[in-house]
Amino acid sequence: MEQSILKAKAWQVFLVLLASYFISWFVKETDAGELLKLVGFSIFCTWLAIIGNTMNQLDKTQKKSSVSWFIPNVVVTMSAPLASKVLSDPEFVVTPTSFSAKGTWVVPVLYFVVAYIQIHWFVASSIVAREQGQKPEFSQVLGTAILLFLWPIGVWFIQPRLNRIFNTIQADTIDYPLA
Repeated sequence: MEQSILKAKAWQVFLVLLASYFISWFVKETDAGELLKLVGFSIFCTWLAIIGNTMNQLDKTQKKSSVSWFIPNVVVTMSAPLASKVLSDPEFVVTPTSFSAKGTWVVPVLYFVVAYIQIHWFVASSIVAREQGQKPEFSQVLGTAILLFLWPIGVWFIQPRLNRIFNTIQADTIDYPLA
């Protein structure tokens, strides 16, 4: 199951990631539209979490301690828009597309931003590390991280790389059945 994300085609992932965002464009009720955007954001974060965990399990060069920040940061990133919606405080607004904070809310929102950046960076670093077989440098990870931030375009470049990683695993081991 964990390597299913490696086998998926770019168009399949694109459709899954885009579905709730696309539907939200046609929903007239604002609360339902916001809920659909939140679902789409959660699906995107889940996609990143699955890729990050799968790559970390496959990659022997990644430090295992970095996962200890990755999972909580995924949870923080996914729960911040929901917490903002539930609290309904005008000084604390986090949506899947924007954020703002005033007063004491600046620190949690700042952590949300750092967590959001970190989950993208972790996934990008894990992908590049698996492709190269060693810990990548900053400049090697930057392009992949930008592609993850710009996911509607990036998925068309990232997913074929994940497919190649899966094919390499299949070719190198006899423990996994050929797909």
